[in-house]
Amino acid sequence: MRQYFIDEKIEINETFNFNEKQSHHIKNVLRMKTGDIIRVVDINNNVFLVEIDVDSNVSAKVLENIADFYDESEIIYCPALIKKDKWDYLLQKAAELGATKVVPLITSRTIFKVDEQRLDKRVQRWNKITLEACQQSNRNSKCIVEKPIKLEEITKFLSENNIVAYENEDNIYLSDLIDDKSITFVIGPEGGFTQEEIDYLISLDFYCVNLGRRILRAETAGLYVLSVIDAKRNNL
Repeated sequence: MRQYFIDEKIEINETFNFNEKQSHHIKNVLRMKTGDIIRVVDINNNVFLVEIDVDSNVSAKVLENIADFYDESEIIYCPALIKKDKWDYLLQKAAELGATKVVPLITSRTIFKVDEQRLDKRVQRWNKITLEACQQSNRNSKCIVEKPIKLEEITKFLSENNIVAYENEDNIYLSDLIDDKSITFVIGPEGGFTQEEIDYLISLDFYCVNLGRRILRAETAGLYVLSVIDAKRNNL
């Protein structure tokens, strides 16, 4: 069932209007009809079933509250920036797999160059990718993409558990550190972190963890971590 996020609070039996872009998508892309039922997540992250009325602008009547907001422990995913095609894929899948925030990192071995003049538009586009992925996967909260930061600024995004994937760690495994607490995890660029960068993260009480016997691509490693977190937290 299709889902949309709206930026207002709604109640059962109320009627509201979708914005222009959503109306266009419902009418002209999906070609939905008056009387069709879809899911809507309101500004408080509560989930409703609504019945749409397709007119010049699409409106909807709220039928039923099917899920209240539940406070998920935050998952902050901090990947080093990679090439555009892989980056877009990474964002989409991170949103589908439950990341609550993505914080792009600039490291000493980051190949991707940040164009400051185009940065705001890039971040808007990145958030559009994650929003569409959250809607497609029926999440009841958004995955927010922050502006890129230097590794030294990661102190702004620390959690109760802080983890960095490091292939030279032999004794600590990811599954040993996953619980219901908030988590920040860091994934390096294709060339990996320098020893100085690892030492800096350790000084911030990051745990270095081994992701197993295989060496994973930068875009794969983060998705692997998100999958393990989801499996552990949901007893899969």
